Amino acid sequence: MIVAKPGSDVLDYDVLLTIPQAGAVALSWRPDEGVPWSARYADHWAANFVLSVNDQPTTIQSALIYLSARLKRRPDLMRELVDRSLTFAAMQETPPEIGDAELESAIDAFRRAQGLFTGVATQAWLDDMQLTMESLEGLVAESLQLQKFKDAITDAAKVRSYFATHRSDFDRLTVMRLEGLTRRSARDVADRWRRRGVCPVFDGRKAPLQSPTGRLDTSFACDLPPELAAEPVNAVIGPVSGGKTLWVAQVLGRSAARFDGATRERIGRQLFEAWLADKRSTASIRWHWV
Repeated sequence: MIVAKPGSDVLDYDVLLTIPQAGAVALSWRPDEGVPWSARYADHWAANFVLSVNDQPTTIQSALIYLSARLKRRPDLMRELVDRSLTFAAMQETPPEIGDAELESAIDAFRRAQGLFTGVATQAWLDDMQLTMESLEGLVAESLQLQKFKDAITDAAKVRSYFATHRSDFDRLTVMRLEGLTRRSARDVADRWRRRGVCPVFDGRKAPLQSPTGRLDTSFACDLPPELAAEPVNAVIGPVSGGKTLWVAQVLGRSAARFDGATRERIGRQLFEAWLADKRSTASIRWHWV
C-alpha cells in the first residue's frame, strides 16, 4: 500500500498482512531519516480536549474562544498565551535563581491569597485542582522566576531613562467623559458644555440625553485617547467616535508627572509590552487545532 501525505510529495510504503480472526499486521518502510506514519500520527484520544464533565468534552479551541469572549477585562487571551510562551522561552536561557526561603514565602503568600489557612484546606484545594504539592511549588517557582525576569528587562535605569524622555506621557489628567451618545445628542451636549463650562448632565438642567454613561477618571496621559491627552484644563473635546457611538469630555485637572511608584510601575509595563511586541514580530506562531 502506497499512501501519499496531503499536500506533499512524500510517500509512505506499507504492507498489510491480514491474520484471520486475529487482525492485521502493518509492515512499514521509511528512509533512515524518516519516521513511520504509525508513530508520526499516533495521538492520544483526548489530545485536543482540555476538560471533560460527565463525559462531555471541551476542546482546547472552544475553551480559548469562550474564555476570550467572557474575560472582558483581558479580551486577548490567545495573545497572552503567545506572550507567555515567548517569555518562558527567553527566561529558560538564563533562569533566575530562587532560594528555598524565597519559595516558601511565596507559597505561603499564595495560600493566603486563596484563603488556604490550614493543611486540610490546602490539600482539599490541591485535590480539587488535581495538583500535587510538588506541582504547586513548581508553578509558584515559575511565577517567581517570571517576575525576576521581567524586573531585569525593566530595571531601574531603563525606567528612569524612559521617564526622562517621555515625561509628559505621565502627567495625570482628571477627565469627565460622557459615552454612548448618538451623533445628534453628542453635538448638542458638546455645544451646551462649551457654552456653560459645566457638563450639562450635572448642571441641574435637562440635557438632550436619555441614558448617558458618565465617567470621572484620573489617568496617565498615555492611557487616555490622543484627543484628550494634550488638552489644557477646562477644554471640552468632542464629539469623538467611540465605535458605534460618540463621546464628549472635559479635562478638569492636570498635574505634572512625578516619578513615584505608580509611574514606575506603569513604565515597567510599557517597557515589557514593547519587549513582547518585538519578540512577537519575529516569532513563528502556529495554532494546533486538531
